Amino acid sequence: MKTYVYSTLISAIIMSFTVTAHAGLIIQDQKNMGTQIKDFYPMGQTFTAEDPLVAIAFWVKEQPPLYGPVPELANLTIELFEGVGTGGISLGTAPVEGLSSEFKGFYDADFSSVTLTVGQVYTAIISSDNVYAAVYNKNADLYPGGVMIETEILKPEYDMAFRITPIPAPGAILLGGIGVGLVGWLRRQRAL
Repeated sequence: MKTYVYSTLISAIIMSFTVTAHAGLIIQDQKNMGTQIKDFYPMGQTFTAEDPLVAIAFWVKEQPPLYGPVPELANLTIELFEGVGTGGISLGTAPVEGLSSEFKGFYDADFSSVTLTVGQVYTAIISSDNVYAAVYNKNADLYPGGVMIETEILKPEYDMAFRITPIPAPGAILLGGIGVGLVGWLRRQRAL
């Protein structure tokens, strides 16, 4: 009985540290319209933070010219603002680098240097100096925690194809590893 109580207590302590690592992925991946970023800047999506450390992605693709060479899908930047729209404090920017002209899909920009407040609304804006770079959206309100922004106008009936990926805190991973190691050591010592 004593062994079971100690084992349960230590497991509960370990889980209390590791469960706080992240809540989950926010993803809205449905799309039916592409819009050139440069022509409709600022373009982006508001979202309600579920995790303090995140990576942000938009579904991007190049819409090449009918004739002539296809330029590289380069020089994309995502900027994160506090609150709804671009009037809040800019919390940072992250480049989206190394995309070829054939790339299409989500590409994560790391914002783990910014600590978000869970439950607060933020705005992610994507920009590009490439006239052919496009982001995609769905003409439906599929994500209840935010709205699409196009040319500074809130569009509640639309959502961008976007993804917010939680990044586990390094401390949570370390504490989980220490806890597992401690349980293993105690079992070898026959204390559990």
